Amino acid sequence: MHFPLKRTLIKKLTGEGKTYKEVQKIIGCSAKMISNTLKWRAKPETRGRKRKTTIKMDRRITRMAKAQPMISSRMIKDSLELPVSTVTVRRRLCEANLFTRIPRKVPLLKKRHVQKRLQFAKEHINWPKEKWRNIFPLLPPFPPSGIKGYCVQRK
Repeated sequence: MHFPLKRTLIKKLTGEGKTYKEVQKIIGCSAKMISNTLKWRAKPETRGRKRKTTIKMDRRITRMAKAQPMISSRMIKDSLELPVSTVTVRRRLCEANLFTRIPRKVPLLKKRHVQKRLQFAKEHINWPKEKWRNIFPLLPPFPPSGIKGYCVQRK
Protein backbone atom coordinates (compact mmCIF):
# COMPACT_ATOMS: atom_id res chain seq x y z
CA MET A 1 0.00 0.00 0.00
CA HIS A 2 1.34 3.44 -0.96
CA PHE A 3 2.05 5.95 1.79
CA PRO A 4 -0.57 8.55 0.70
CA LEU A 5 -3.19 5.78 0.82
CA LYS A 6 -1.94 4.71 4.26
CA ARG A 7 -2.13 8.32 5.41
CA THR A 8 -5.75 8.70 4.35
CA LEU A 9 -6.64 5.33 5.92
CA ILE A 10 -4.95 6.26 9.22
CA LYS A 11 -6.82 9.58 9.31
CA LYS A 12 -10.09 7.84 8.53
CA LEU A 13 -9.64 5.14 11.19
CA THR A 14 -8.58 7.57 13.93
CA GLY A 15 -11.45 9.84 12.92
CA GLU A 16 -13.83 6.92 13.54
CA GLY A 17 -12.51 6.69 17.11
CA LYS A 18 -10.14 3.72 16.80
CA THR A 19 -7.11 3.63 19.10
CA TYR A 20 -3.49 3.55 17.92
CA LYS A 21 -3.26 -0.18 18.81
CA GLU A 22 -6.30 -1.02 16.67
CA VAL A 23 -5.00 1.04 13.74
CA GLN A 24 -1.57 -0.64 14.10
CA LYS A 25 -3.14 -4.10 13.74
CA ILE A 26 -5.27 -3.10 10.74
CA ILE A 27 -2.51 -1.36 8.75
CA GLY A 28 0.56 -3.10 10.13
CA CYS A 29 2.65 -0.09 11.10
CA SER A 30 4.15 1.43 14.25
CA ALA A 31 2.45 3.81 16.68
CA LYS A 32 5.11 6.43 15.88
CA MET A 33 4.17 6.31 12.21
CA ILE A 34 0.53 6.88 13.12
CA SER A 35 1.35 9.87 15.33
CA ASN A 36 3.67 11.36 12.68
CA THR A 37 0.99 10.88 10.02
CA LEU A 38 -1.58 12.72 12.11
CA LYS A 39 0.89 15.59 12.74
CA TRP A 40 1.95 15.82 9.09
CA ARG A 41 0.72 18.72 6.96
CA ALA A 42 1.68 19.47 3.39
CA LYS A 43 3.87 22.57 3.40
CA PRO A 44 3.90 24.94 0.46
CA GLU A 45 7.22 25.13 -1.30
CA THR A 46 8.99 28.31 -0.23
CA ARG A 47 12.49 28.93 -1.44
CA GLY A 48 14.45 32.11 -1.59
CA ARG A 49 13.65 35.51 -0.22
CA LYS A 50 10.12 36.71 0.49
CA ARG A 51 8.61 38.98 -2.14
CA LYS A 52 8.59 42.66 -1.28
CA THR A 53 5.50 43.31 -3.37
CA THR A 54 2.06 41.86 -2.90
CA ILE A 55 -0.11 40.52 -5.72
CA LYS A 56 -2.18 43.70 -5.50
CA MET A 57 0.95 45.88 -5.93
CA ASP A 58 2.03 43.78 -8.92
CA ARG A 59 -1.37 44.30 -10.56
CA ARG A 60 -1.21 48.06 -9.97
CA ILE A 61 2.29 48.23 -11.49
CA THR A 62 1.18 46.25 -14.54
CA ARG A 63 -2.01 48.26 -14.99
CA MET A 64 -0.12 51.56 -14.88
CA ALA A 65 2.48 50.37 -17.41
CA LYS A 66 -0.25 49.20 -19.80
CA ALA A 67 -2.15 52.47 -19.46
CA GLN A 68 1.00 54.55 -20.08
CA PRO A 69 3.46 52.55 -22.21
CA MET A 70 6.10 55.32 -22.19
CA ILE A 71 6.31 55.61 -18.38
CA SER A 72 9.57 54.75 -16.61
CA SER A 73 9.93 52.41 -13.65
CA ARG A 74 10.94 55.34 -11.42
CA MET A 75 7.76 57.23 -12.32
CA ILE A 76 5.66 54.13 -11.60
CA LYS A 77 7.37 53.69 -8.24
CA ASP A 78 6.93 57.37 -7.30
CA SER A 79 3.32 57.71 -8.44
CA LEU A 80 2.18 54.50 -6.71
CA GLU A 81 4.37 55.30 -3.67
CA LEU A 82 5.82 51.80 -3.59
CA PRO A 83 8.26 50.79 -0.83
CA VAL A 84 10.51 48.95 -3.33
CA SER A 85 13.34 49.83 -5.69
CA THR A 86 12.95 50.67 -9.36
CA VAL A 87 14.74 47.41 -10.19
CA THR A 88 11.96 45.49 -8.41
CA VAL A 89 9.36 47.41 -10.43
CA ARG A 90 11.18 46.46 -13.64
CA ARG A 91 11.27 42.80 -12.50
CA ARG A 92 7.52 42.79 -11.91
CA LEU A 93 6.97 44.30 -15.36
CA CYS A 94 9.16 41.62 -16.94
CA GLU A 95 7.17 38.93 -15.09
CA ALA A 96 4.04 40.42 -16.68
CA ASN A 97 5.73 40.24 -20.13
CA LEU A 98 6.08 44.03 -20.34
CA PHE A 99 9.65 44.47 -21.47
CA THR A 100 11.53 47.71 -22.08
CA ARG A 101 11.78 48.89 -25.66
CA ILE A 102 13.45 51.97 -27.11
CA PRO A 103 11.34 53.36 -29.97
CA ARG A 104 12.83 53.44 -33.43
CA LYS A 105 14.11 56.80 -34.63
CA VAL A 106 12.32 57.95 -37.74
CA PRO A 107 13.28 60.86 -40.00
CA LEU A 108 11.20 64.04 -39.85
CA LEU A 109 8.72 64.66 -42.67
CA LYS A 110 9.75 67.31 -45.15
CA LYS A 111 7.25 69.75 -46.71
CA ARG A 112 7.27 67.74 -49.94
CA HIS A 113 6.29 64.56 -48.02
CA VAL A 114 3.45 66.34 -46.22
CA GLN A 115 2.10 67.73 -49.51
CA LYS A 116 2.21 64.31 -51.20
CA ARG A 117 0.39 62.71 -48.27
CA LEU A 118 -2.24 65.44 -48.31
CA GLN A 119 -2.72 65.06 -52.06
CA PHE A 120 -3.13 61.27 -51.67
CA ALA A 121 -5.65 61.75 -48.86
CA LYS A 122 -7.71 64.24 -50.93
CA GLU A 123 -7.76 61.90 -53.94
CA HIS A 124 -8.90 58.96 -51.81
CA ILE A 125 -11.23 60.75 -49.39
CA ASN A 126 -14.23 58.58 -50.27
CA TRP A 127 -12.52 55.26 -49.64
CA PRO A 128 -14.15 52.90 -47.10
CA LYS A 129 -12.36 52.17 -43.81
CA GLU A 130 -11.34 48.67 -44.93
CA LYS A 131 -9.21 50.07 -47.78
CA TRP A 132 -7.61 52.65 -45.47
CA ARG A 133 -6.59 49.86 -43.07
CA ASN A 134 -4.44 48.40 -45.86
CA ILE A 135 -2.64 51.73 -46.24
CA PHE A 136 -2.32 52.65 -42.54
CA PRO A 137 -2.30 49.50 -40.40
CA LEU A 138 -2.54 49.95 -36.64
CA LEU A 139 0.99 50.78 -35.54
CA PRO A 140 2.39 50.94 -32.01
CA PRO A 141 2.70 54.51 -30.70
CA PHE A 142 6.02 56.28 -31.05
CA PRO A 143 7.25 59.44 -29.35
CA PRO A 144 7.04 62.80 -31.09
CA SER A 145 10.33 64.00 -32.55
CA GLY A 146 12.19 66.37 -30.30
CA ILE A 147 12.14 64.19 -27.17
CA LYS A 148 15.69 63.81 -25.97
CA GLY A 149 17.07 60.88 -24.02
CA TYR A 150 15.69 57.40 -23.74
CA CYS A 151 11.99 56.71 -23.85
CA VAL A 152 10.55 53.50 -22.53
CA GLN A 153 7.85 51.72 -24.46
CA ARG A 154 6.32 48.52 -23.14
CA LYS A 155 4.89 45.86 -25.42
